[in-house]
Amino acid sequence: MEGARVIFLFHAMPRRVVPGSCSIALPLLCLLGACAAQSSAPPALPASRPVTIVEASAEPPAATAVLAPTAAASASAGPGWLGVALTARDQEQPGAVVSNVLRRSPAAQSGLELGDIVLAANGQSVLDPAQLSHAVAESGAGGRVNLLVQRGGEQRLFAVPLAHNPGLEGQLRLGFVDAPAPEFSGVEVAQGDAAPTLQALRGRVVVLEFWATWCGACRALLPTLNDWHDRFPAQQAQVVSVTVDPATKAARDAAQLGMRYPVLSDPEGQTAQLYQAFALPTLFVIDRTGVVRDVSVGFDPKRLRALEATVQRLISEPS
Repeated sequence: MEGARVIFLFHAMPRRVVPGSCSIALPLLCLLGACAAQSSAPPALPASRPVTIVEASAEPPAATAVLAPTAAASASAGPGWLGVALTARDQEQPGAVVSNVLRRSPAAQSGLELGDIVLAANGQSVLDPAQLSHAVAESGAGGRVNLLVQRGGEQRLFAVPLAHNPGLEGQLRLGFVDAPAPEFSGVEVAQGDAAPTLQALRGRVVVLEFWATWCGACRALLPTLNDWHDRFPAQQAQVVSVTVDPATKAARDAAQLGMRYPVLSDPEGQTAQLYQAFALPTLFVIDRTGVVRDVSVGFDPKRLRALEATVQRLISEPS
């Protein structure tokens, strides 16, 4: 993989934050390990690195369909959204390397691939990822961006119809729902008797939570997860929580907070990266066969009721 600087064209939307919790807005362009996530299912990830996560409340789902190009994409339509991660090239070479393509995004539907090098956008040379991001945003949702791409020894032209940004939760839904959930990596048990592998939970519906002690929204979610843990039969459904804190701290905090479900420690953030869980809390509902069936970001009672209904439906499905 060329370069070390990664910029995401996911254009994170403004977030509502649970009252009394920290308020950290995600910038329009995010560096890997600073906020927004990579994507695909399963995602192609760089080497493990420290993960910085932010607290978020839920966002209303946004339209995720790729819009057909229009003759004039006005500024009022909002910035265009491509759905790729970009890496700067080595040795100050112009262009931007596609280091990830979000599943079902405009980029994926138009045929862009991992490793493509974008050399120009709308007839203008691309010097770096930020310049490409600017060109995509200015093309507008519902508009089109024309990309000159180097793939191997060939140059190709791609006309990509752009979509509205689906938001953090929408991006995760595009990347993960109806795809196999990534296997856990680099985790150890901090509390409870759950094995530190997803494979060991096969045959049960899994509610996978990413959380942190300092996250007020996570604390608001805790009673609901405790209730699910108590009510759902252990052999049919399992709530599992993952934190990037070391195992000893995670165990101590979980006991102090009264978490009754298993807690896994992910100190290097490897599993958080695999699941792109860079906003907290993030919940994944995984069916008995290991396929993601729903994703939720933040604390939203309405979404929690929908997730519970999904879990109950999955429990009742034939094995």
